Amino acid sequence: MLPRLLSIVLLSALLVGAQTLRVPPATFNGMVHGVSNKQITIETTEGNLLDFDINRKTKVMRGKKEIQAADLETGDRVTIDAREVMGRYLIALIITAQPKN
Repeated sequence: MLPRLLSIVLLSALLVGAQTLRVPPATFNGMVHGVSNKQITIETTEGNLLDFDINRKTKVMRGKKEIQAADLETGDRVTIDAREVMGRYLIALIITAQPKN
C-alpha cells in the first residue's frame, strides 16, 4: 500500500511541476481584421485569421504609448506576443501597433 501511495504522490508532484513550466510567448504579426475589448483578430501575411483573447492584463501599445484596444483600427499593422492557454486559445499579452504617420 505504501509504495502505491508514494507513486501517486510522486506522479502528482510531477504533474503539478509540469503545469508550472512556463513556455515563452509566441510572436505573431499581421493586420487587424477586427477588434473589441475582449478579442482581436488579425490576418497574417499568409492570409490566415488568428483570434486572440484580450484580458485586463493585456497591454496595448502604439509605438511606446499605451492605448486602449478600442483605439486599434482595421488595417493597423500589429505585433502580438501571446501565450497558449490549455492548448485551446491564445491570450494576447502585449499588442503593439505601428505608429500612425
